[in-house]
Amino acid sequence: MKLDKIPRWILSLELEDAAFLRNFVLLPGSLKEIVKLHGVSYPTVRLRLDKFIQKIELSN
Repeated sequence: MKLDKIPRWILSLELEDAAFLRNFVLLPGSLKEIVKLHGVSYPTVRLRLDKFIQKIELSN
């Protein structure tokens, strides 16, 4: 894929966001599994997902 075809929001991902997205996809969108993986509470994971969604929306 050509670099100019990659959406800007993907290129602007911080490493933590990229890791979160990777885990979210590999764990079929299961927030409960991400909670277990990172050892944090469900509200913490939900907040992180909400912030991630906001970043994507703001970049459009």
